[in-house]
Amino acid sequence: ACGTGDLSFELLKHIPNAKIIGIDLAKPMLDIFQQKIDKAHASITIGEGDVEALAYADNSFDAVTIGFATRNFSRLDIAFSEIFRFLRPSGIFVNLELSKPRSIPMKQLYGFYSKAILPIIGKLISKNSEAYTYLPDSIQRFPEREEIMKMLHNAGFTNAEWKDLSAGIVTVHVGKK
Repeated sequence: ACGTGDLSFELLKHIPNAKIIGIDLAKPMLDIFQQKIDKAHASITIGEGDVEALAYADNSFDAVTIGFATRNFSRLDIAFSEIFRFLRPSGIFVNLELSKPRSIPMKQLYGFYSKAILPIIGKLISKNSEAYTYLPDSIQRFPEREEIMKMLHNAGFTNAEWKDLSAGIVTVHVGKK
């Protein structure tokens, strides 16, 4: 779920010699990513694919990163098992995802913002209020942090943890093989 490649370019800044492969289901996102690659003359490979059924050999990758996409996966358990399968021993999986804040008053402020303010702003900017009601709905349906940890452990990750960022609006999940 590399999207338009922002996370891939960030990784390349920090690890200039990394061999980065970006995979996404959405061809339009990959087209934008390819334009960015061409403009930057970056050494990044991209391809169309589904994380739940990738044709990579076992133990192929040192790391897998996903930013703000796992809440859209149809089967998290299968996706996490596949990620575990093609990670090398000692490999790391890092997942950055929007989440539900837990602390007061952030929980209440975020709830009000996402249900009342965000759809109005979205409709004004994009003329499509459905796109901006989908986002908070998908976050509400997404499993809680502890459930994600359980899924990672069930997939085989023996060392998994999570950390809240941005007052709990974002959570990073890390699993090590």
